[in-house]
Amino acid sequence: MSKKSKQLVSLNHLPGILLASMAECERWIEAGLIPVAERRTFQKRGRSFEAPMFDPEVVAALAAEVPVWRAQGGEAPERKGPMQGTARDEDTFQPMDDAAHRRRQSILATVRKNTGIYIAEDIRRIERGRWKPERVFAGYRAVFSRPMQILPDSAPVDIAIEYAFGEPLEVAAVALAPARVERAELAAASEVLEASLVELRDATVAACEQELASWRDELETYLDAYEDADERQAILGGIQLALEKLDRIHASDKGGPAGAGRKLRQKLDDYRSKAAARRLRHLREAQIREASGYESYAAIFPVARSLNRRFLFLAGPTNSGKTYEALKLAREAETAEILSPLRLLALEHFERMSEDGLAAGMVTGEERVLSDGATHIARTIETLDLHRVVDVCVIDEVQMLGDPSRGWAWTQAMVGAPAKLVVLTGAPEAIPLVEHLLAMTGEPLEVKILKRKGKLRVEGVPANLNKLMRGDAVVAFTRRDVHDLRTRLVAAGRTVATVYGALGPEVRRAEAARFRNGEADILVATDAIGMGLNIGPLRRVVFSTLRKFDGVRERQLSAMEIKQIAGRAGRFGHHDEGLVTALSESGAYAQVETVIRNALNGDAAKLRGKAFVRPNQETVLSASEVLQTDRLGRVLRHLYDTLVAGHPDLRMADMDEMIELATLLDTVDMPILDRLSYSMAPVDGREQLAVELLLDWARQHALHGRVHAPEFGVNTDLLKLEARVKIATTWLWLAQRYSEVFEDVEAVVDLRASLNAKIEEKLVATSVSHRRRPDEKSRGSRNTKPQRQKNRRRDRAEAAAGEAEPYRVRGR
Repeated sequence: MSKKSKQLVSLNHLPGILLASMAECERWIEAGLIPVAERRTFQKRGRSFEAPMFDPEVVAALAAEVPVWRAQGGEAPERKGPMQGTARDEDTFQPMDDAAHRRRQSILATVRKNTGIYIAEDIRRIERGRWKPERVFAGYRAVFSRPMQILPDSAPVDIAIEYAFGEPLEVAAVALAPARVERAELAAASEVLEASLVELRDATVAACEQELASWRDELETYLDAYEDADERQAILGGIQLALEKLDRIHASDKGGPAGAGRKLRQKLDDYRSKAAARRLRHLREAQIREASGYESYAAIFPVARSLNRRFLFLAGPTNSGKTYEALKLAREAETAEILSPLRLLALEHFERMSEDGLAAGMVTGEERVLSDGATHIARTIETLDLHRVVDVCVIDEVQMLGDPSRGWAWTQAMVGAPAKLVVLTGAPEAIPLVEHLLAMTGEPLEVKILKRKGKLRVEGVPANLNKLMRGDAVVAFTRRDVHDLRTRLVAAGRTVATVYGALGPEVRRAEAARFRNGEADILVATDAIGMGLNIGPLRRVVFSTLRKFDGVRERQLSAMEIKQIAGRAGRFGHHDEGLVTALSESGAYAQVETVIRNALNGDAAKLRGKAFVRPNQETVLSASEVLQTDRLGRVLRHLYDTLVAGHPDLRMADMDEMIELATLLDTVDMPILDRLSYSMAPVDGREQLAVELLLDWARQHALHGRVHAPEFGVNTDLLKLEARVKIATTWLWLAQRYSEVFEDVEAVVDLRASLNAKIEEKLVATSVSHRRRPDEKSRGSRNTKPQRQKNRRRDRAEAAAGEAEPYRVRGR
């Protein structure tokens, strides 16, 4: 390649040489006015393309012809094609050129030194043709600031303005000159650019000052409308805080100096509006808090505050006799209430008190067995009567204070139960949170620590599923794993009882009775057995795994969970000691044994921090009035975010599912408190059919004042039967609150009983070994360990729905 060939220039250089736009150069090349010296092939991003090259000396000689070409051709419209540029590109954008860039930098250095203003080339990337994008010169960008008075009686604020402007013609002529440029020419160009910049700065500052003067006058008029000095000061304070984070004001030749002033004013108007909105929001939050009383939570329970209550906390592990002692105190009192986490436990307490000859009653979310003369009432904890004064109130499983979904009910019961003596039972780990909560009421607390009755020992070897003994309980954490273990045990010739959260309370009770009465050798259960369910004496608890999916992630069981479950092993008067182990398939047993042993012998994490609460009906009504909306979803979200924000002792319970249901119910034309009741119904928001039926019942309620009973068949698979029991339970829960609307209670009670009977029939029929056909054996043999692991992964969604933790279901 010749030396001359190496000095050829590309299309990008032509505008700088000819002082023309790129579009003009392309048009003249196409017309043959600018000769192409040669065409070269280039590689870019793995693709080859051909580009024209030009002799710079030949092109420079043609510069004198440019005025003639323009006169002859006029300003013809730009041609279509891949090389087309926009009008803005043609008039303003010039390609990057090393010589021009060096000259501009020399000019800018002088301007910066003389003015102290930061100024730089405005370089942009644009698409121009198929060989681009390329960096192009778009003008200059300068940044200058000036202290300005924004608010009255406050220090000036530095206002920074970033201004983009085009290059003066005199400067462009020097920067783009094809010949050598002398120092004097550069100095002259610097003076022109400096004068232009100073003029621009002064005009922009003046425009901003003018807008500020007008804005301050408007602000004064605006603040005069507020009679309260605190409100005025709050708005000014909000604006002041916003000004501390004020960004640069971006302006350009398009809007001119006046445009910069308008942009500054827009920002200040926005700050004022946000400050006023923030003040109004704080006033609303204060109004809601004052109306709800949640700032002084204990004060919203006047009956409890009128009593000189005292507390007794019977703290101990499972099988320590704490529930027995608490119920003894309740039975000996003239009036009492026993608050339980499960409907099934409430039923057991009711039956025991009835057997003892007491005038007993029972209230749960779905049913009321309550005579006029009832003195001892067993309840699920959410149904606490805040106005019935009794001698003794027993609050069972008080460690549930730490549960994000249902902990609010334990907080409400502890602070608001109208009883002279409140007896708490639960794990010792709850002591710090109980003490923290009672510090709000100032009521005395006596803590009585109970020890386990009977030893609890971790076995040194894992358990073999096929060699389990009568009285063993295998614990899993999903419905699928429970059925998988049950199937394998039955295939090995064992009789099995099954307990898991998706079963209705009646079926769980029947299955527990089968195990307790010896009709089943082995119990396969979820961690539901850790909640005090009467399953009889267990010889040994066998973990199938030490991991569970909690609805958010798969995690290892906590020490408290291991204690609660393992503690069911052994029973005072039946077994000298309880045994704990795990299946060999749960993992390396040395590690599993260490985790279990540390959980049983060490201290579990203490419950600390704030107690959970949830807004009551009065608070929802107050918030609706203050927010001036009856959209329940919006009201609940506002309360969730603000009601106890910053409170030293309280925090909001998990309300996400409730808010989602409320948002759906907002499409139904019914009073807000009715929609609130429906949103609190015990329905799993992840079950589409259950949610659709709930919405349909609400519409029937609103339109006709009567809701039809669900009609289900009982001849279907186990999974659908369980779902139908839950739906029937939800219907009965609503019937307790709207007895005149949900009239067919007996029919739904019978339906639920039939569904439960069918479930129990299926469980019993498949709980004992029977001869299988060859094809059945073949299918059963495919249930290998990899297949079981795959099933577990698919079943995590069931665990997230609460099947492994039935006591977490809302509204029990």
